[in-house]
Amino acid sequence: MANNDISFRQRAVIEFLVREEIPAAEIHQRLQRAYGSVCMGASSVRRWVKHFKDGKTGIQDQPRSGRPRTASTERNKERVDEIIQDDRRVTEDTDCHLFGFVKDQLRGQRYETTEAIQKAVRQCHWMAGTKFYKRGIFKLPERWEECV
Repeated sequence: MANNDISFRQRAVIEFLVREEIPAAEIHQRLQRAYGSVCMGASSVRRWVKHFKDGKTGIQDQPRSGRPRTASTERNKERVDEIIQDDRRVTEDTDCHLFGFVKDQLRGQRYETTEAIQKAVRQCHWMAGTKFYKRGIFKLPERWEECV
C-alpha cells in the first residue's frame, strides 16, 4: 500500500470532513494545503465526497480491471543503461539509497505521461520523510572515503 498510502490518508480526511458537512471544494483546498503536489484532484475529491454522502464508509479504493500499471519498459531500461554507460560513477552502490526507494515505491505502476511520472517521484520523495534523508546524508562520509 506504499504508493497508495497518501491517497488512503486523504480519503480518511475526506470522510471526516464530509461528516463535518464541509463542501467538496473546501475539502479539496484543505487537502492541497496539507498535501501539496501529491494532493488528489478535485474530481477525485468530489467522487469520494459523493461516496461518503451516499452512506458508504469504506476508504479502500476498489480494484480496477485492465492491465496492471508498470513503469518498467524496455525503453526505460535502455535509458538507465545509457546513463550508467555515460557516467561510470553512477552505480547501484552510490545511488541505491534514493533510487532503490523510488523504485520500490513505483514498482508495478504505469504512467501515461512524463508529468505523471514526475508527480509520482515527488510523492515518493515526500513520503520518504526526514529520517530517510538523514540516514542517506550520514552515509555520505563513508561513501566519500570509498571513492577517495
